[in-house]
Formats: sequence, C-alpha cells, structure tokens
Amino acid sequence: MKTLAIRELTGPALRRAADADEVIGITNDRILAGVLVPISREWVEQLVEQNLPQLMRNGSPDAQTRPLAAPPAGFPTLDGALSGPSAGAPKRVRRVNLRDISGSVLQAAAEQDEAIILMTDRIVAGLIYPITQDWVADLVEQNLPRILHNLSIGEKELAAGHPMTTLDDVVP
Repeated sequence: MKTLAIRELTGPALRRAADADEVIGITNDRILAGVLVPISREWVEQLVEQNLPQLMRNGSPDAQTRPLAAPPAGFPTLDGALSGPSAGAPKRVRRVNLRDISGSVLQAAAEQDEAIILMTDRIVAGLIYPITQDWVADLVEQNLPRILHNLSIGEKELAAGHPMTTLDDVVP
C-alpha cells in the first residue's frame, strides 16, 4: 500500500491510484489517518453494467409500487455492511470535497465512526475509512503474538546470514 500525506492528495494522484488499482494510506503528520480506496470510471461502468436491469426498474414510473428483489441469502448489502455488527465498520457515510479534506476532517470522521466519500469535480473519486490510533493499538494488541513470532523468525534469519527479502522484492 502506498502512503501519501494528506496535503499530497490531488485529482491526478487519485486518478493514478485508481488506474493502478492501488489502495492509499493517508497520513497526517506522518501518522496513518485513513485508508483511501480510489474509485475509477471503469469500476463505476462495470457496476452500472452489472446492475443495469435493476437500475432500469428503479427508474420506471411504477418502481415505487414494486418491491426490489431481495439479494441472495448471505449476500452482503451496502446497508448491512454499514450498519452491521462487524467491529470497525463505519456507522455513517458523508461526502467531502477533495479541497476540503484535512486532518481535522479525518479525525472528526473517525471519532463519529463515519466513512468519507471523497468527491472531486462533483464526481466520486474514492472512499476513505478514517483510522483512530486506538484502533491501531487494538489491532497491534490483537496480533501481538503473530508480530513477535515474525520478528523472531526475521532475527534468526538475519543472524544466520540469509539474504533479507523485502516487500519490494516480493510485490511487483
């Protein structure tokens, strides 16, 4: 995951990340403040194409009188995902223009348990999941045995003189 300072978030940077299908970590004062999932035009076109019959039904004059087909059993819905019991899932979503995004906006959204729909030129450019430092501390605490185990393995490999494999070597 590539990280960008919040001041480095620009329309062209978002477009490059969307074209590369790259998730971005947003930092504020070098601290992880959120995770941005860029939304590309191709992704939106694919979403519309897959759901065109339902969109056409919903746009018809008698759409209010017909109930929508229920999703298959076990299929997650957006409402379910945002209001479900999963830990860490945002409870609300709000729209914020790219020029208005700031560290204080991310912090307020994290405190209010909100996801942010990032807009640029009245177009959805991405979805930001704000992160609190308490969440990071909980995540580290929950995974501390795994982290310590991996550190131990790395230290043993380093002491044995094995060449170190970096993440850049593994991920193209």
